[in-house]
Amino acid sequence: MGSPRKAPVDATAQITIRPATIHDVPEIVGIWGQLAVHHARLDDAFAVAGDWEDEYRHFIRSLLGRDDALAVVGVQGDRLLGFAVGRISLLPPFFAQRRRGYIHDVVTREGFRRQGIGRRLVEALLEWMREAGVSVAELTVAVRNREAVAFWEALGFSRYMYHMKRDLE
Repeated sequence: MGSPRKAPVDATAQITIRPATIHDVPEIVGIWGQLAVHHARLDDAFAVAGDWEDEYRHFIRSLLGRDDALAVVGVQGDRLLGFAVGRISLLPPFFAQRRRGYIHDVVTREGFRRQGIGRRLVEALLEWMREAGVSVAELTVAVRNREAVAFWEALGFSRYMYHMKRDLE
């Protein structure tokens, strides 16, 4: 008779998903920087400005405490492992589904990806949107970021519009 097998440990069970606070902003900015570098490698359209850190810090701070925006973080102990940002907008009255949710950023630190943290962050945003009466959540994803496309499709998102660009220089 072999030794008893241990039940698999759910790595995400030790991770708390909660609203971001002003104290989280420095780590959020640092993690977003990793995403910015990744995206800039995919396409020059994602290149960031020289003062991107100050600007992103201001962006995140401006969302905290608002009714139409939510930033959530995934933490393990005192370490921030990822974050997600969502907003709610109101389209003009000629649309049947006027309240739209938009997911801006979902980022998990290198070394902690593919453990369900991103999924839990997104689920928190979607629940917040549902509670606010939103029936459609949207996002954009870089077409060259195949891993991200697969992530969003696994969460039930599908393509319904193409976001296109043309360089003018």
